[in-house]
Parts: sequence; structure tokens; C-alpha cells
Amino acid sequence: MENTSYVALSRQTSLWRELEVVANNLANVNTPGYRGRDVVFTDYMVKTRNDDSVFQEQVNFVQDYGTAEDLTQGALKQTGNPMDLALENKGYFAVEGPDGEKYTRAGRFMMDADGKVVDSNGDALLTDAGTPLFIAPNESQFMVARDGTVSTENGVIGKLKIVEFKDEQALRNVGANKYDALPGQDATPVEIPQVAQGSIEESNVNGVVEITKLIDLQRSYGHVNQMLEKENERTGKTMDVWSRQV
Repeated sequence: MENTSYVALSRQTSLWRELEVVANNLANVNTPGYRGRDVVFTDYMVKTRNDDSVFQEQVNFVQDYGTAEDLTQGALKQTGNPMDLALENKGYFAVEGPDGEKYTRAGRFMMDADGKVVDSNGDALLTDAGTPLFIAPNESQFMVARDGTVSTENGVIGKLKIVEFKDEQALRNVGANKYDALPGQDATPVEIPQVAQGSIEESNVNGVVEITKLIDLQRSYGHVNQMLEKENERTGKTMDVWSRQV
């Protein structure tokens, strides 16, 4: 009798978790470089003794195993801003902030008061030498070649650090569009980067699809809730009959 409620509650909990993920996707539908996420479900079995049988039965509970990212590239949007950069195909820009090196596909960069190229959080865009990219005060032209080589009117000033990972799903999310490599994950240089200057990669989230998911999740949550209410009502009636017989 209790197993029905436990299984339903496990499903309801997993639906709530999925609801949070879908809501987060919708909140970042316009966030450059954001990749949509989805919940990965699994089930786990518990052996239990039935009141009417000496045999052990298996009860399956729902459990969210984690989240997986949609690694599909988002659409490239031309902005005409030379500080906006996008990566076609694979790779991540390397940036460095107060808590170390991080990785992102959000290429909306700017120049701070010191001439350092930074992202919206103030994290420095790194070169393949592991140093922040600087533009001198007397330099007005900022050019980035397809392979990530950066030049000004005075010549080449560096090459962007663009890396890839063997298992991108194992990267840890740091904010909406930034990642951290866990211990044991090696960042290797992309052999042939494809940088598009004057463009940004948009979120790969399809708003219509996510809204449809949201509606379906709300309905499923309501159905499970109704089942719990009916089970509670059935249990109450059973207990009432039993108490009268006693």
C-alpha cells in the first residue's frame, strides 16, 4: 500500500527537478553560448515483502541521474562588432578570473580600462601562451583570423587559447555559459580552430520546444498528484473498514 505512494512521490520529485531544468533553459534562451540541458532519468529497484506472499517483489522508483547538455552548436548571429567572436564547430575560449581558468563559447568580449580583453564578468581572454590578451592604447584595429591569430595595425599580438575536451559532458557548469574542468580532465588545443569575428553564438535552446515540455511536465505533475490523492482516499477507506471490523 505504501509502495504506491513512494513510487508516485519519487516520480513527482523527478518531475519537479525536470521542471527546474526546463525553466532554466527558458530563462537562458537569449544567453549567448548557452547550451540547453535535460535531465537524465534512471530507476532503482528495491526488494520488498508482500503482505500476501513470502516471495520478494521488486519495486521500481524513479530517480534523476543528472543533467546532460545539448552539444549542438547554436546559430551564429552577425553583430558587426569586431570584439564579438564565435567558434564554429568545436572548442572553447579560455578565460581567467579570480578563481582560475574557465572555458566558454560565449564570445561577447570588450576592452577594459587597462586595454585587457575581457568578457562580461571581467574575466580575461587568454592567449595560447596562457597570458591575458592586451591591446595597446595606440592600437585601434582589432583583427582575429580564422585560426585565432590576433593582430592590430602594428602586427600580430598573440593567438587565442582555444581548447577542447575528450568528454564535454563531464565539464562542470559555472554560471549559465561557463565551464570548469574537473581534476583529470585535460584541455587540449583545437588543432584547426574556426573563429568567426563580428559574430556571436546564440543559445541553442528552442523556446517553443521548451514551452511544450513545460506544459507536458505540469500536466504530468498534476496527474501524479491526483493519483496520490486517490491512493490516500483508498487507504483511508480501507482503514475505516478495518477499524469497524475490529
